[in-house]
Amino acid sequence: MKIQVLNKGLFSLIIDNGRVGRQRDGFCESGPMDSSAYDWANFLAFNLDGTPCIEAIGEMQLQVDEECIIAVTGREPELSIDGRPISPYQSQKVPAGAIITFGCALLGSKAYLAICGNWQVPKAVGSACTVVREQLGGIDGKGSVLKDGDCIEVFANTRIKDSDKMRTLPTHLIDDYGFLEAIRVVPGYQFSCFSTVAVRTFETSTYTVSSAIDRMGFRFTGESVTADMENMRSEAIHLGAIQVPGDGQPIVMMRDRQTLGGYPKLGCVSPCDINRLAQAVPGEKVNFIFQNEEEARVDWLLMTSRRRRLQGEIL
Repeated sequence: MKIQVLNKGLFSLIIDNGRVGRQRDGFCESGPMDSSAYDWANFLAFNLDGTPCIEAIGEMQLQVDEECIIAVTGREPELSIDGRPISPYQSQKVPAGAIITFGCALLGSKAYLAICGNWQVPKAVGSACTVVREQLGGIDGKGSVLKDGDCIEVFANTRIKDSDKMRTLPTHLIDDYGFLEAIRVVPGYQFSCFSTVAVRTFETSTYTVSSAIDRMGFRFTGESVTADMENMRSEAIHLGAIQVPGDGQPIVMMRDRQTLGGYPKLGCVSPCDINRLAQAVPGEKVNFIFQNEEEARVDWLLMTSRRRRLQGEIL
């Protein structure tokens, strides 16, 4: 089966779970900006975990030449097939020759399209995930984003395609992406280098998502916080790490972050909240709250067990 890109939208690329564990070799982690939406898209499309899919900003349009099953997820995603609106967050059979249009209503948020089957895209360093800066992954294996006219080949799963059983995630169980008033943060390596006043300022201030956001990191504007240290050696950066450069404006590091960084880190966004933050758009207001490691661990276990339970109920 061939999927032709008719309109790439503002920015679209092929992603999968990324190059987890390869930072030690100099490669960025990569992967989906919103791993929750990505995981749900593949689950609803009857794919295995880690199957490639499309991450898109703006309205994207594709055409398929065979019948297939798809699923679209993200922050307030919209989907239509041949101009007919379809509810997202569910399995959907698409007839041969149909035109799929999808994207997020909120410009800047990410939508995910999963197509049931085996994607025929090259892997580099164990992943098909596109990283433009490193010229890795994507449709050509060289880090190219999708463009109009591109053609992706997927070997459709005929056993699933012929089944009448579809999957749906109820609306009330979809992540609440609009709730940004309490983004949880675990204190970081250099937390003790920030004064009590600086920590209090960070936790009680409202920050605005700036226009300087991309897959590497999100820069925020608001009350300045500075560390009581002048120099530090560069060290590994975790997903969600909050670096504070000299101007005191925090930067949350995202999927395509560099492997090393030399700014002091106030903390790290909880894995339970990083997906919501990754879907934020310029101008939105964010508040951060601190929690300890044990609280973060419990939250993570509860979230992952809830997802497994929901998937078991949907099967």
